[in-house]
Amino acid sequence: MYPIQSCIVTDVDVQRPKRRREATVERLLDAALQTFAEQGFAAASVEDICSRGGFTRGAFYSSFRTKDELFEALMTREVERDLARVAELLAGLADEPDPLSAAVDRVLSAFRCDRTWALVVTEYTLHAARHPEAAEVLRRHDEQVGSRLGELVDRMAAEAGLTFTLPAADLIGAATALLSGLTVMSLTAQGDLEPLRRTALLSLVRGAVSRPPTTP
Repeated sequence: MYPIQSCIVTDVDVQRPKRRREATVERLLDAALQTFAEQGFAAASVEDICSRGGFTRGAFYSSFRTKDELFEALMTREVERDLARVAELLAGLADEPDPLSAAVDRVLSAFRCDRTWALVVTEYTLHAARHPEAAEVLRRHDEQVGSRLGELVDRMAAEAGLTFTLPAADLIGAATALLSGLTVMSLTAQGDLEPLRRTALLSLVRGAVSRPPTTP
C-alpha cells in the first residue's frame, strides 16, 4: 500500500497566482500608458503594447478583452491615485487662513497634468467622439469621479464653513471643463500654464462661494 499524503493548500499558494496576475496587469497598464501617448489610441495595437511590456498576446487577453477595457482600467488606476491624494490633502482646510486658496493649490498638486497623460486622455476623447462604446466608458468614469469629488467638496465646505451658490456637481463640472481645456492648450502652448490654471480655478471657485450680506 502506498502512504496517503495530505495536500495542504496554504494562503501563500492561493495568493501567489493572484499577485502574479496583478503584476502582469500593472506592467500592461504601464506599457499602454507610454504606447498610447506615443502612437495614439487608435494607432496602437495590442501587439505594440505587449511588445513594450514584454508579454505575448495571450497575456493581454487573459486580463483584458479589448483595448477599450484596458484604457478604462488605466484611467481608473491613474484617477484613483489622484482621488486618494486629494482626499488626503483636503483635510485640515479649516485651519488655513484662506481655505479656498489652499484647496485650489492642493487639488492642482494632486491631479496630474503632465504631457504623457494629457496626450493619452485627449487621444481617447477623440476616439470616443466617433465610437459610442468608448464614449460610454468616459461617461461612466466621469459620473463615478464626479460623485466622489462631490462628496469631498461637500465635506471640505462643511469643515471650512463655506457655502456654495450651486450644487457641488455643477461646480465640479465647470472646474473639470476649465481644467480640461487648459490641459489641451498645454499640448501646444509655449511656456508654463500652471499659473493660469491656478488663477482660473481660484477665480471660478471664489465666484461660486456665497457671501453673507454686508451690514449697513
